[in-house]
Amino acid sequence: MTISFPDLLLLFGTLQGFILATLLWTSRSGNRQANRLLGTLVGLLGLACLAVGIPVTNGWVSLMLDLLPLIVIMPAGPLIWLYTRSLLDPDFRLTRREKRHFWPVIIDCGSKLAGWGFIIGALLGVVDYSHRDAVAWFMDEYNVYADIPRWLSVTTYVVLTYRWLQQYARNYPQQQLTDVRWLLQFMLAFLAFQSLWLMHLIPYINPATRNALLDAWGWYPLYIPIAVLIYWLGLRGYLHARSQPTDTQPATAPPKPAAKPLSEAQANEVAGCLYQAMETGQLFLDPELTLDKVSRHVQLPAKTISAVLNQHLGKSFNQFVNEYRIDAFKQKLTDPAHSHLTLTGLAFECGFNSQATFQRTFKQLTGATPGAYLQQQTA
Repeated sequence: MTISFPDLLLLFGTLQGFILATLLWTSRSGNRQANRLLGTLVGLLGLACLAVGIPVTNGWVSLMLDLLPLIVIMPAGPLIWLYTRSLLDPDFRLTRREKRHFWPVIIDCGSKLAGWGFIIGALLGVVDYSHRDAVAWFMDEYNVYADIPRWLSVTTYVVLTYRWLQQYARNYPQQQLTDVRWLLQFMLAFLAFQSLWLMHLIPYINPATRNALLDAWGWYPLYIPIAVLIYWLGLRGYLHARSQPTDTQPATAPPKPAAKPLSEAQANEVAGCLYQAMETGQLFLDPELTLDKVSRHVQLPAKTISAVLNQHLGKSFNQFVNEYRIDAFKQKLTDPAHSHLTLTGLAFECGFNSQATFQRTFKQLTGATPGAYLQQQTA
């Protein structure tokens, strides 16, 4: 069996993807959740290279390619977005709401489900086997036009993530600069790939030019860059993770320039604005609440708010917000109107977006777990 040089490059890309995905999944350095999200993305790209680069030596290999979902692209955009969130926010956790981003993966599986449905139906005698050519045509056409929502999904997530990163870098110029620089490079690399994909996609979805494109170039103009992307993303991501402290070791905060201290009257005025924003505006109910959002709401600089919280109230921003969320949780816990909710569901209603963060915060503030506290209240 002879393997062409382009196919060999794709198979090496597959091998690199699997190795780097394994390293990221098992790495104890940096943010473990972020590592695993990036590892999953690299692994999916490796699977796609395998689907194109593997030599079709017999009918069984061809059948495997037709029936196994090796090209799974729809999760790529959500993985990029969630990787970015995880890397910049150590407290960020995947909840049911974030997992909904992966539901469109069913688009990747559409042709495979049609193939399996035909085979099972033929074996059970409910489908005429003579319709196999029609099913094969449907599967081929489906695979062609499924690339449109794939491209749109990945492009949308990459553009939104890139814009979010730019805003983040402007609002927090002294924080996590290494992470932000790496993520901006990550987004630029994917934007470049999306442009290349679009140039391949336009003639591919046009029936008049599709065959000529595939006969002349095949999938190599698209998948050889994917192999390069696998190596660059996976290796850079792994080395970046290795340079970071572990999840249990807090990163050393960069030195901050000395700021003019606020007077007691100024601090009290800022604190009053924060109390009003939480008690009247109930900003704490926003699970995506950030210091920047509070800053815009009260129309005060984020640095001023942070200084008042740290120096005058003796709390971090997360501690300040989570105390209000815990108080709201306690009030709703014994309210019959919320009896249909689980403890976790009630926590999410109060602004938490992570079960682990909720349980840890509740234990710190009350000295008891949520379940034990509920038993105390109902005893």
